[in-house]
Amino acid sequence: MIYQDQLDFAAMRQYASALKERAKLAGATGEVSAIMLRDRILESSGRCEWCGCNLVGAEIELDHVVSLARGGGHTPANLVVACPDCNRRKAQKHPARFAVEICSESGIRTNLVAKILAQYQVEASRQLPLFAATSDRQKREAADLAEAAKPLPYRWED
Repeated sequence: MIYQDQLDFAAMRQYASALKERAKLAGATGEVSAIMLRDRILESSGRCEWCGCNLVGAEIELDHVVSLARGGGHTPANLVVACPDCNRRKAQKHPARFAVEICSESGIRTNLVAKILAQYQVEASRQLPLFAATSDRQKREAADLAEAAKPLPYRWED
């Protein structure tokens, strides 16, 4: 489904029906109507609720925060709008684990990620690249090395 401000209601009914069947097979409780889906999608403001990327005019998917396989309910409160990449990467992972992954990899802390980290009382820190300068002293040394590596200007001498 493509994110738009005007969503096709027939497509919403079809998507809601498919989600209902999936939830039924997983034995999940709860109900999500096409209207609830539409409202949930529009609440996202056209952004992936995991990574924050812009989804306007792009493919979107609805992700169960706590997956159906982990016993999550099929309710609007357990659904978030996700980009296909985040939905695939999360799969059946625990939401706190995925929130830590997102935060550690990118430093991004969307409202959803912050809420999950707080709910599970988990703190995520961003892992720095192995060879990156991390302290001010290291940054100054790296800048000095870069300056020293620059070729000297050629001067004519008489």
